[in-house]
Amino acid sequence: MSSKYYLRMIVILLAATISSLALKQLGIDKVNILMIFIVGVLLVTALTRGYRFGIIASCISVMIFNYFFTEPVQTFAINNTNDITLMLFFFITSVISSSLTARFQRQLIISQKNEQTAKLLYEVSQRLLNVNGEENIVRQGMRCIREYTGYDSIIELNESNQTFASDNFASNIGERSTDFPIMGLTKRVGTLKIYNKNVNFNIEQEWLVKTVAAQMGIALDREFVYNERENIRIAMESEHLKSNLLRSISHDLRTPLTGIAGASSYIVQRGKSLDHESIERLAKDIYEQAVWLTALVENILNMTRIDNGKLNVNKQIEVVDDVVNEAISHVPRLTERHFNIIMPKELLAIPMDGKMITQVLINLLDNAVTHTPKDRPIELCVSQKEGYVEFGVADGGEGIAPQIKDNIFDAFVTSGKTSSDGKKGIGLGLAICKAIVESHGGSIRMEKSHLGGALFIFTLPCI
Repeated sequence: MSSKYYLRMIVILLAATISSLALKQLGIDKVNILMIFIVGVLLVTALTRGYRFGIIASCISVMIFNYFFTEPVQTFAINNTNDITLMLFFFITSVISSSLTARFQRQLIISQKNEQTAKLLYEVSQRLLNVNGEENIVRQGMRCIREYTGYDSIIELNESNQTFASDNFASNIGERSTDFPIMGLTKRVGTLKIYNKNVNFNIEQEWLVKTVAAQMGIALDREFVYNERENIRIAMESEHLKSNLLRSISHDLRTPLTGIAGASSYIVQRGKSLDHESIERLAKDIYEQAVWLTALVENILNMTRIDNGKLNVNKQIEVVDDVVNEAISHVPRLTERHFNIIMPKELLAIPMDGKMITQVLINLLDNAVTHTPKDRPIELCVSQKEGYVEFGVADGGEGIAPQIKDNIFDAFVTSGKTSSDGKKGIGLGLAICKAIVESHGGSIRMEKSHLGGALFIFTLPCI
Protein backbone atom coordinates (compact mmCIF):
# COMPACT_ATOMS: atom_id res chain seq x y z
CA MET A 1 0.00 0.00 0.00
CA SER A 2 2.88 2.48 0.90
CA SER A 3 4.72 1.78 -2.37
CA LYS A 4 1.60 2.78 -4.27
CA TYR A 5 1.46 6.08 -2.40
CA TYR A 6 5.16 6.73 -2.96
CA LEU A 7 4.69 6.13 -6.68
CA ARG A 8 1.81 8.60 -6.76
CA MET A 9 3.97 11.18 -4.95
CA ILE A 10 6.84 10.76 -7.41
CA VAL A 11 4.53 11.10 -10.43
CA ILE A 12 2.86 14.24 -9.03
CA LEU A 13 6.17 15.93 -8.14
CA LEU A 14 7.64 15.01 -11.51
CA ALA A 15 4.65 16.53 -13.27
CA ALA A 16 4.92 19.68 -11.11
CA THR A 17 8.65 19.99 -11.94
CA ILE A 18 8.16 19.59 -15.69
CA SER A 19 5.30 22.08 -15.65
CA SER A 20 7.38 24.58 -13.67
CA LEU A 21 10.35 24.29 -16.07
CA ALA A 22 8.02 24.86 -18.98
CA LEU A 23 6.54 27.95 -17.34
CA LYS A 24 10.06 29.25 -16.57
CA GLN A 25 10.86 29.08 -20.29
CA LEU A 26 7.77 31.21 -20.87
CA GLY A 27 9.08 33.84 -18.46
CA ILE A 28 6.74 33.13 -15.55
CA ASP A 29 7.96 34.52 -12.21
CA LYS A 30 9.32 31.99 -9.68
CA VAL A 31 6.76 33.15 -7.07
CA ASN A 32 3.99 31.88 -9.33
CA ILE A 33 5.95 28.72 -10.01
CA LEU A 34 5.88 28.01 -6.27
CA MET A 35 2.06 27.84 -6.53
CA ILE A 36 2.41 24.83 -8.82
CA PHE A 37 4.46 23.03 -6.17
CA ILE A 38 1.88 23.92 -3.48
CA VAL A 39 -0.83 22.40 -5.69
CA GLY A 40 1.38 19.35 -6.13
CA VAL A 41 1.79 18.98 -2.35
CA LEU A 42 -1.98 19.25 -1.86
CA LEU A 43 -2.55 16.61 -4.55
CA VAL A 44 -0.05 14.30 -2.85
CA THR A 45 -1.86 14.74 0.48
CA ALA A 46 -5.26 14.16 -1.11
CA LEU A 47 -4.22 11.04 -3.01
CA THR A 48 -2.23 9.42 -0.19
CA ARG A 49 -2.82 8.71 3.51
CA GLY A 50 -1.31 10.49 6.50
CA TYR A 51 0.86 13.56 7.19
CA ARG A 52 4.20 12.05 6.21
CA PHE A 53 3.62 12.00 2.44
CA GLY A 54 2.65 15.69 2.48
CA ILE A 55 5.72 16.63 4.55
CA ILE A 56 8.04 14.54 2.35
CA ALA A 57 6.52 16.16 -0.75
CA SER A 58 7.04 19.60 0.80
CA CYS A 59 10.73 18.87 1.49
CA ILE A 60 11.35 17.47 -1.98
CA SER A 61 9.52 20.43 -3.57
CA VAL A 62 11.76 22.88 -1.69
CA MET A 63 14.85 21.02 -2.89
CA ILE A 64 13.63 20.91 -6.50
CA PHE A 65 12.77 24.60 -6.42
CA ASN A 66 16.21 25.39 -4.95
CA TYR A 67 18.00 23.32 -7.54
CA PHE A 68 16.19 24.54 -10.67
CA PHE A 69 14.84 28.02 -9.87
CA THR A 70 17.20 29.85 -7.45
CA GLU A 71 20.55 31.40 -8.20
CA PRO A 72 23.00 29.76 -8.73
CA VAL A 73 20.87 27.35 -10.84
CA GLN A 74 21.39 23.55 -10.64
CA THR A 75 23.06 23.82 -7.26
CA PHE A 76 21.71 23.71 -3.73
CA ALA A 77 23.50 26.97 -2.80
CA ILE A 78 21.42 30.11 -2.24
CA ASN A 79 22.84 33.58 -2.81
CA ASN A 80 19.67 35.63 -2.37
CA THR A 81 18.16 35.91 1.13
CA ASN A 82 14.77 36.63 -0.46
CA ASP A 83 14.84 33.13 -1.95
CA ILE A 84 15.50 31.67 1.50
CA THR A 85 12.51 33.52 2.93
CA LEU A 86 10.37 32.52 -0.03
CA MET A 87 11.24 28.84 0.31
CA LEU A 88 10.74 28.96 4.09
CA PHE A 89 7.24 30.35 3.75
CA PHE A 90 6.56 27.88 0.96
CA PHE A 91 7.61 25.02 3.20
CA ILE A 92 5.47 26.26 6.12
CA THR A 93 2.49 26.84 3.82
CA SER A 94 2.87 23.39 2.27
CA VAL A 95 3.10 21.65 5.64
CA ILE A 96 0.06 23.50 7.02
CA SER A 97 -1.95 22.87 3.84
CA SER A 98 -1.07 19.21 3.73
CA SER A 99 -1.86 18.86 7.44
CA LEU A 100 -5.28 20.48 7.02
CA THR A 101 -5.99 18.38 3.95
CA ALA A 102 -4.95 15.19 5.76
CA ARG A 103 -7.12 16.12 8.75
CA PHE A 104 -10.09 16.85 6.50
CA GLN A 105 -9.49 13.58 4.71
CA ARG A 106 -9.42 11.70 8.00
CA GLN A 107 -12.64 13.40 9.16
CA LEU A 108 -14.26 12.46 5.87
CA ILE A 109 -13.28 8.83 6.36
CA ILE A 110 -14.65 8.90 9.92
CA SER A 111 -17.90 10.48 8.69
CA GLN A 112 -18.27 7.83 6.01
CA LYS A 113 -17.67 5.08 8.57
CA ASN A 114 -20.15 6.70 10.96
CA GLU A 115 -22.72 6.92 8.19
CA GLN A 116 -22.15 3.31 7.26
CA THR A 117 -22.39 2.28 10.90
CA ALA A 118 -25.60 4.30 11.37
CA LYS A 119 -27.15 2.68 8.30
CA LEU A 120 -26.10 -0.72 9.60
CA LEU A 121 -27.57 -0.08 13.04
CA TYR A 122 -30.79 1.24 11.50
CA GLU A 123 -31.05 -1.85 9.31
CA VAL A 124 -30.56 -4.10 12.35
CA SER A 125 -33.22 -2.16 14.27
CA GLN A 126 -35.68 -2.46 11.39
CA ARG A 127 -35.08 -6.19 11.05
CA LEU A 128 -35.92 -6.72 14.72
CA LEU A 129 -38.74 -4.19 14.93
CA ASN A 130 -41.64 -6.17 13.44
CA VAL A 131 -40.59 -9.70 14.42
CA ASN A 132 -43.06 -11.57 16.63
CA GLY A 133 -42.49 -14.65 18.73
CA GLU A 134 -39.72 -15.23 21.22
CA GLU A 135 -37.77 -17.71 19.10
CA ASN A 136 -38.16 -15.64 15.92
CA ILE A 137 -36.76 -12.57 17.69
CA VAL A 138 -33.76 -14.50 19.01
CA ARG A 139 -33.05 -16.19 15.66
CA GLN A 140 -33.23 -12.88 13.82
CA GLY A 141 -30.76 -11.31 16.28
CA MET A 142 -28.28 -14.17 15.87
CA ARG A 143 -28.59 -13.96 12.08
CA CYS A 144 -27.76 -10.24 12.22
CA ILE A 145 -24.66 -10.91 14.32
CA ARG A 146 -23.50 -13.73 12.04
CA GLU A 147 -24.13 -11.67 8.90
CA TYR A 148 -22.40 -8.46 10.02
CA THR A 149 -19.59 -9.77 12.22
CA GLY A 150 -19.10 -13.38 11.11
CA TYR A 151 -19.24 -14.60 14.72
CA ASP A 152 -21.46 -17.30 16.21
CA SER A 153 -23.53 -16.62 19.30
CA ILE A 154 -25.61 -18.22 22.04
CA ILE A 155 -28.56 -16.52 23.72
CA GLU A 156 -29.84 -17.52 27.16
CA LEU A 157 -33.27 -16.22 28.20
CA ASN A 158 -34.09 -15.74 31.86
CA GLU A 159 -37.90 -15.85 31.69
CA SER A 160 -38.30 -19.13 29.81
CA ASN A 161 -34.92 -20.68 30.79
CA GLN A 162 -34.30 -21.46 27.13
CA THR A 163 -30.97 -21.43 25.30
CA PHE A 164 -30.63 -20.77 21.56
CA ALA A 165 -27.50 -21.22 19.46
CA SER A 166 -26.56 -20.06 15.97
CA ASP A 167 -27.22 -22.44 13.10
CA ASN A 168 -24.50 -25.08 12.72
CA PHE A 169 -22.68 -23.63 15.72
CA ALA A 170 -19.81 -25.59 17.26
CA SER A 171 -17.47 -23.82 19.68
CA ASN A 172 -13.78 -24.64 19.63
CA ILE A 173 -12.10 -26.11 22.69
CA GLY A 174 -10.93 -23.35 25.00
CA GLU A 175 -12.74 -20.64 23.06
CA ARG A 176 -14.17 -18.08 25.41
CA SER A 177 -17.26 -15.98 24.84
CA THR A 178 -17.78 -12.25 25.27
CA ASP A 179 -21.02 -11.70 27.16
CA PHE A 180 -23.46 -8.84 26.64
CA PRO A 181 -26.60 -8.31 28.75
CA ILE A 182 -29.99 -8.27 27.01
CA MET A 183 -31.92 -5.60 28.88
CA GLY A 184 -35.65 -5.03 28.71
CA LEU A 185 -37.44 -1.89 29.83
CA THR A 186 -37.30 -2.77 33.51
CA LYS A 187 -35.14 -5.86 33.91
CA ARG A 188 -32.54 -8.11 32.34
CA VAL A 189 -34.24 -10.63 30.07
CA GLY A 190 -31.23 -12.67 28.97
CA THR A 191 -27.55 -12.91 28.03
CA LEU A 192 -25.93 -12.72 24.59
CA LYS A 193 -22.70 -14.75 24.31
CA ILE A 194 -20.51 -13.91 21.30
CA TYR A 195 -17.83 -16.44 20.33
CA ASN A 196 -15.42 -14.05 18.62
CA LYS A 197 -12.55 -16.57 18.28
CA ASN A 198 -10.58 -14.83 21.05
CA VAL A 199 -10.21 -11.74 18.85
CA ASN A 200 -10.95 -8.28 20.21
CA PHE A 201 -13.94 -6.44 18.80
CA ASN A 202 -13.42 -3.28 16.81
CA ILE A 203 -15.61 -0.31 17.66
CA GLU A 204 -18.11 -0.95 14.84
CA GLN A 205 -18.58 -4.59 15.82
CA GLU A 206 -19.06 -3.66 19.47
CA TRP A 207 -21.68 -1.05 18.58
CA LEU A 208 -23.44 -3.54 16.35
CA VAL A 209 -23.56 -6.28 18.98
CA LYS A 210 -24.76 -3.87 21.65
CA THR A 211 -27.47 -2.57 19.31
CA VAL A 212 -28.64 -6.09 18.51
CA ALA A 213 -28.75 -6.90 22.23
CA ALA A 214 -30.70 -3.71 22.99
CA GLN A 215 -33.19 -4.24 20.17
CA MET A 216 -33.70 -7.87 21.16
CA GLY A 217 -34.31 -6.76 24.75
CA ILE A 218 -36.98 -4.29 23.64
CA ALA A 219 -38.60 -6.84 21.29
CA LEU A 220 -38.58 -9.62 23.91
CA ASP A 221 -39.98 -7.25 26.53
CA ARG A 222 -42.67 -6.19 24.08
CA GLU A 223 -43.48 -9.85 23.38
CA PHE A 224 -43.68 -10.59 27.11
CA VAL A 225 -46.01 -7.64 27.74
CA TYR A 226 -48.18 -8.64 24.77
CA ASN A 227 -48.44 -12.25 25.95
CA GLU A 228 -49.28 -11.11 29.46
CA ARG A 229 -51.96 -8.81 28.13
CA GLU A 230 -53.39 -11.57 25.93
CA ASN A 231 -53.41 -13.99 28.86
CA ILE A 232 -55.24 -11.43 30.99
CA ARG A 233 -57.73 -10.76 28.21
CA ILE A 234 -58.37 -14.46 27.65
CA ALA A 235 -58.74 -15.03 31.39
CA MET A 236 -61.22 -12.16 31.64
CA GLU A 237 -63.19 -13.42 28.65
CA SER A 238 -63.18 -16.93 30.08
CA GLU A 239 -64.38 -15.63 33.43
CA HIS A 240 -67.05 -13.59 31.69
CA LEU A 241 -68.19 -16.61 29.69
CA LYS A 242 -68.28 -18.75 32.80
CA SER A 243 -70.37 -16.15 34.60
CA ASN A 244 -72.79 -15.92 31.68
CA LEU A 245 -72.97 -19.70 31.43
CA LEU A 246 -73.64 -20.21 35.14
CA ARG A 247 -76.19 -17.40 35.25
CA SER A 248 -78.00 -18.66 32.16
CA ILE A 249 -77.88 -22.30 33.22
CA SER A 250 -79.21 -21.51 36.68
CA HIS A 251 -82.14 -19.63 35.14
CA ASP A 252 -82.90 -22.05 32.34
CA LEU A 253 -82.56 -25.18 34.44
CA ARG A 254 -84.80 -23.71 37.11
CA THR A 255 -87.62 -22.96 34.66
CA PRO A 256 -88.26 -26.53 33.38
CA LEU A 257 -87.45 -28.07 36.74
CA THR A 258 -90.01 -25.83 38.39
CA GLY A 259 -92.59 -26.82 35.81
CA ILE A 260 -91.83 -30.53 36.19
CA ALA A 261 -91.89 -30.31 39.98
CA GLY A 262 -95.12 -28.31 40.00
CA ALA A 263 -96.99 -30.55 37.59
CA SER A 264 -95.83 -33.78 39.23
CA SER A 265 -96.62 -32.42 42.72
CA TYR A 266 -100.09 -31.45 41.60
CA ILE A 267 -100.69 -34.97 40.23
CA VAL A 268 -99.41 -36.56 43.45
CA GLN A 269 -101.49 -34.36 45.73
CA ARG A 270 -104.72 -34.23 43.77
CA GLY A 271 -104.37 -37.12 41.34
CA LYS A 272 -107.45 -38.99 42.64
CA SER A 273 -109.68 -35.96 42.04
CA LEU A 274 -108.34 -35.24 38.54
CA ASP A 275 -109.94 -36.57 35.40
CA HIS A 276 -107.99 -38.42 32.74
CA GLU A 277 -107.77 -35.39 30.44
CA SER A 278 -106.21 -33.18 33.16
CA ILE A 279 -103.69 -35.84 34.07
CA GLU A 280 -102.81 -36.28 30.39
CA ARG A 281 -102.31 -32.51 29.98
CA LEU A 282 -100.06 -32.33 33.05
CA ALA A 283 -98.10 -35.36 31.88
CA LYS A 284 -97.65 -33.73 28.48
CA ASP A 285 -96.31 -30.59 30.15
CA ILE A 286 -93.86 -32.68 32.15
CA TYR A 287 -92.75 -34.47 29.01
CA GLU A 288 -92.20 -31.24 27.06
CA GLN A 289 -90.26 -29.69 29.93
CA ALA A 290 -88.14 -32.83 30.24
CA VAL A 291 -87.44 -32.85 26.47
CA TRP A 292 -86.45 -29.17 26.56
CA LEU A 293 -84.26 -29.80 29.60
CA THR A 294 -82.59 -32.74 27.85
CA ALA A 295 -81.88 -30.57 24.79
CA LEU A 296 -80.40 -27.87 27.02
CA VAL A 297 -78.10 -30.32 28.78
CA GLU A 298 -77.10 -31.83 25.43
CA ASN A 299 -76.16 -28.37 24.11
CA ILE A 300 -74.07 -27.68 27.20
CA LEU A 301 -72.27 -31.01 26.83
CA ASN A 302 -71.67 -30.40 23.13
CA MET A 303 -70.24 -26.93 23.80
CA THR A 304 -67.94 -28.45 26.42
CA ARG A 305 -66.70 -30.98 23.87
CA ILE A 306 -66.17 -28.23 21.28
CA ASP A 307 -64.17 -26.07 23.71
CA ASN A 308 -62.02 -29.05 24.66
CA GLY A 309 -61.49 -30.06 21.03
CA LYS A 310 -63.19 -33.39 21.57
CA LEU A 311 -66.03 -33.05 19.05
CA ASN A 312 -65.57 -36.38 17.28
CA VAL A 313 -67.48 -36.76 14.02
CA ASN A 314 -68.43 -40.34 13.17
CA LYS A 315 -69.64 -40.16 9.58
CA GLN A 316 -71.85 -42.89 8.14
CA ILE A 317 -74.22 -42.99 5.23
CA GLU A 318 -77.53 -41.73 6.66
CA VAL A 319 -80.93 -41.28 5.02
CA VAL A 320 -81.90 -37.62 5.18
CA ASP A 321 -85.62 -38.38 5.72
CA ASP A 322 -84.80 -40.46 8.82
CA VAL A 323 -82.63 -37.71 10.32
CA VAL A 324 -85.34 -35.08 9.69
CA ASN A 325 -88.10 -37.21 11.20
CA GLU A 326 -85.92 -37.97 14.24
CA ALA A 327 -85.31 -34.27 14.80
CA ILE A 328 -89.00 -33.37 14.45
CA SER A 329 -89.96 -36.02 17.00
CA HIS A 330 -87.74 -34.29 19.59
CA VAL A 331 -89.50 -30.94 19.16
CA PRO A 332 -93.05 -31.72 20.40
CA ARG A 333 -94.08 -28.07 20.35
CA LEU A 334 -94.14 -28.25 16.53
CA THR A 335 -97.47 -30.12 16.73
CA GLU A 336 -99.10 -26.90 17.93
CA ARG A 337 -97.73 -24.78 15.06
CA HIS A 338 -98.35 -24.31 11.34
CA PHE A 339 -95.44 -26.49 10.38
CA ASN A 340 -94.65 -27.40 6.78
CA ILE A 341 -92.00 -29.85 5.49
CA ILE A 342 -90.65 -29.75 1.95
CA MET A 343 -88.59 -32.78 0.99
CA PRO A 344 -87.19 -33.92 -2.38
CA LYS A 345 -89.04 -36.74 -4.11
CA GLU A 346 -86.00 -38.96 -4.44
CA LEU A 347 -84.43 -40.61 -1.42
CA LEU A 348 -81.27 -38.88 -0.25
CA ALA A 349 -78.45 -40.64 1.60
CA ILE A 350 -75.25 -38.75 2.42
CA PRO A 351 -72.30 -39.26 4.80
CA MET A 352 -72.92 -37.56 8.16
CA ASP A 353 -72.95 -38.11 11.90
CA GLY A 354 -76.69 -38.66 12.22
CA LYS A 355 -76.90 -37.79 15.91
CA MET A 356 -75.04 -34.49 15.45
CA ILE A 357 -77.03 -33.34 12.42
CA THR A 358 -80.20 -34.28 14.29
CA GLN A 359 -79.04 -31.97 17.09
CA VAL A 360 -78.48 -29.17 14.56
CA LEU A 361 -82.03 -29.54 13.22
CA ILE A 362 -83.45 -29.72 16.77
CA ASN A 363 -81.69 -26.48 17.72
CA LEU A 364 -82.86 -24.66 14.60
CA LEU A 365 -86.45 -25.91 14.89
CA ASP A 366 -86.58 -25.16 18.61
CA ASN A 367 -85.32 -21.61 17.95
CA ALA A 368 -87.98 -21.19 15.27
CA VAL A 369 -90.72 -22.34 17.68
CA THR A 370 -89.42 -20.11 20.48
CA HIS A 371 -89.31 -16.93 18.36
CA THR A 372 -92.43 -17.45 16.23
CA PRO A 373 -95.97 -16.59 17.37
CA LYS A 374 -98.40 -19.51 17.38
CA ASP A 375 -100.37 -18.12 14.45
CA ARG A 376 -97.32 -17.78 12.19
CA PRO A 377 -95.85 -20.58 10.02
CA ILE A 378 -92.60 -22.52 10.32
CA GLU A 379 -91.03 -24.35 7.40
CA LEU A 380 -88.33 -26.98 6.98
CA CYS A 381 -87.02 -27.38 3.44
CA VAL A 382 -84.48 -29.92 2.18
CA SER A 383 -83.14 -29.80 -1.38
CA GLN A 384 -80.31 -31.35 -3.33
CA LYS A 385 -77.87 -29.02 -5.07
CA GLU A 386 -74.80 -29.79 -7.18
CA GLY A 387 -72.42 -31.61 -4.84
CA TYR A 388 -74.26 -30.91 -1.59
CA VAL A 389 -77.60 -31.08 0.24
CA GLU A 390 -79.17 -27.90 1.59
CA PHE A 391 -81.29 -27.70 4.74
CA GLY A 392 -83.34 -24.58 5.47
CA VAL A 393 -85.43 -23.70 8.54
CA ALA A 394 -87.64 -20.62 8.03
CA ASP A 395 -90.00 -18.95 10.48
CA GLY A 396 -92.56 -16.16 10.47
CA GLY A 397 -91.27 -14.39 13.56
CA GLU A 398 -89.81 -10.92 13.95
CA GLY A 399 -86.41 -11.89 12.55
CA ILE A 400 -82.95 -11.29 14.00
CA ALA A 401 -82.18 -8.01 15.75
CA PRO A 402 -79.66 -5.90 13.76
CA GLN A 403 -77.32 -5.54 16.75
CA ILE A 404 -76.68 -9.30 16.94
CA LYS A 405 -76.91 -10.18 13.26
CA ASP A 406 -73.14 -10.11 12.65
CA ASN A 407 -72.30 -12.41 15.59
CA ILE A 408 -75.41 -14.54 15.74
CA PHE A 409 -73.34 -17.75 15.57
CA ASP A 410 -71.12 -16.82 18.53
CA ALA A 411 -71.56 -18.47 21.92
CA PHE A 412 -73.85 -16.79 24.48
CA VAL A 413 -75.41 -14.45 21.92
CA THR A 414 -79.18 -14.22 22.47
CA SER A 415 -81.96 -11.86 21.54
CA GLY A 416 -82.66 -11.30 25.24
CA LYS A 417 -86.35 -12.09 24.77
CA THR A 418 -88.24 -14.72 26.72
CA SER A 419 -90.74 -16.97 24.97
CA SER A 420 -94.38 -17.22 25.98
CA ASP A 421 -93.71 -20.40 27.97
CA GLY A 422 -91.01 -18.74 30.08
CA LYS A 423 -88.04 -20.30 28.32
CA LYS A 424 -85.03 -18.14 27.51
CA GLY A 425 -82.09 -19.65 25.64
CA ILE A 426 -78.49 -19.29 26.80
CA GLY A 427 -77.12 -18.68 23.32
CA LEU A 428 -75.36 -21.98 22.70
CA GLY A 429 -77.60 -23.55 20.07
CA LEU A 430 -76.43 -21.67 16.97
CA ALA A 431 -72.77 -21.79 18.04
CA ILE A 432 -73.07 -25.57 18.33
CA CYS A 433 -74.81 -25.76 14.97
CA LYS A 434 -71.96 -23.87 13.31
CA ALA A 435 -69.28 -26.07 14.91
CA ILE A 436 -71.06 -29.30 13.93
CA VAL A 437 -71.80 -28.23 10.35
CA GLU A 438 -68.24 -26.97 9.75
CA SER A 439 -66.82 -30.18 11.21
CA HIS A 440 -68.75 -31.97 8.44
CA GLY A 441 -67.15 -29.76 5.79
CA GLY A 442 -70.33 -27.72 5.30
CA SER A 443 -71.38 -24.13 5.95
CA ILE A 444 -74.22 -22.33 7.71
CA ARG A 445 -75.65 -18.86 7.21
CA MET A 446 -78.62 -16.69 8.11
CA GLU A 447 -80.89 -14.81 5.70
CA LYS A 448 -84.23 -13.02 5.62
CA SER A 449 -87.04 -15.55 5.42
CA HIS A 450 -89.78 -15.45 2.80
CA LEU A 451 -92.15 -16.06 5.71
CA GLY A 452 -91.16 -12.75 7.28
CA GLY A 453 -88.74 -13.93 9.96
CA ALA A 454 -85.33 -15.59 9.90
CA LEU A 455 -84.06 -18.29 7.55
CA PHE A 456 -81.18 -20.51 8.65
CA ILE A 457 -79.54 -22.50 5.86
CA PHE A 458 -76.82 -25.10 6.26
CA THR A 459 -75.25 -27.35 3.64
CA LEU A 460 -73.60 -30.77 3.81
CA PRO A 461 -71.39 -32.24 1.08
CA CYS A 462 -72.70 -35.30 -0.71
CA ILE A 463 -69.31 -37.01 -0.59
